[in-house]
Amino acid sequence: MCLLTVRPSKETHQKLVECVYDAQEEELTKCFLQKVDGNLTSCNLNWEELHYFLHHNIQQITVDFRKSNIQCRISEMLPFLNRIQFKWMCSSYMLCVIREIYESGSAGFVSGLLSSVENYINLQCRDLDSVHCAALRFTLQHCTAASLNLLWTSIPEEELESILPLFTHVSHLSVDRLLMLKMLHCCSVSDVQQEAASVLLSVLQHKLDFSCRSALDLTTNSEPLHLTTDDCRVTSRVIQRAHSDTKTQLILQDCEIHTAGIDELFKVLPSVRLCCDKSLLLQFLAHVRTEEAESLSGALGEELDLSQTQLDLQVCRGLELILEYSEGLTELDLSQCHLTDHSLDLLLPNLHKVQNIDFSGNSITDTGAQKIHSIVTLNSNIKTVRKFGC
Repeated sequence: MCLLTVRPSKETHQKLVECVYDAQEEELTKCFLQKVDGNLTSCNLNWEELHYFLHHNIQQITVDFRKSNIQCRISEMLPFLNRIQFKWMCSSYMLCVIREIYESGSAGFVSGLLSSVENYINLQCRDLDSVHCAALRFTLQHCTAASLNLLWTSIPEEELESILPLFTHVSHLSVDRLLMLKMLHCCSVSDVQQEAASVLLSVLQHKLDFSCRSALDLTTNSEPLHLTTDDCRVTSRVIQRAHSDTKTQLILQDCEIHTAGIDELFKVLPSVRLCCDKSLLLQFLAHVRTEEAESLSGALGEELDLSQTQLDLQVCRGLELILEYSEGLTELDLSQCHLTDHSLDLLLPNLHKVQNIDFSGNSITDTGAQKIHSIVTLNSNIKTVRKFGC
């Protein structure tokens, strides 16, 4: 067996496992495990087989629960967790394991679990009750830099307050937009939770993603999310309380917000990088004031796409302010925006700040086109201007 150098096929690997287990010979077992480097992920194991191999291997054994039929009391497996490497552990089993560990009261088992799953706590799509939440708290209290998956996870609001402060033990959090919104509200309910705001933004990698794409499950969560004025106020408050030098990426795609909510978000624009649908972008432009123009311009970045939207006079005035206070845009797409010579006149004074502009598909006359040409001629900063169909 020790002279075997060819990597066995899945079928051969499975037969070898069965033969070695049936033989119950110590040297043969150790040699086999050494040859496969403890990797039994392609094998369909039962608990008796896994238990046997664990007793004869000084290093970790890697298994895949999806291919195995490992049925045992979780309490039997706990002492071996630090010697098992799970290629994949489903969230239902993970929840059972952390509950069993919590009831055992052993912090050492937490360390073993995290070692076996590479610090990845997967609780996706689970409904957590009070005992589950206590188990999660116990797990987080005894871990460091864990990655926590709470996508589509249901957690009672009263439990969130005691879970959020423990995110200091988490390096990365995956969460859907609805649970994230609950967490944001929780961070704003008391002075005690103010510190949690900074922690929450940190584990979210300074990204508040309210788009339906953040939830991945487009079949059930693709409807626009209506953010109330209070939701926007809370979001702004959390960003303000975080006092972070890192700008927060605020993704508002697939969202609906009333004017009062927009006003709340204007307060934190200096601290965010804004990404939103065109309809919401039009709202920001329509309501921007002179004193807010610089922060909105900075939040939007160097590229602005307003193509195929209706730019009324109020929006054009907002865009005029953005250009005036902008440090410069690399791209400005105004194609098919129903622009006329009159609305164009508002934009001309600061058009030189844009490198690439698309005016195609508008109602701009030859007179307006000549004005554009004059500005392009005088400003080397402008690289390209598309006017096809004007």
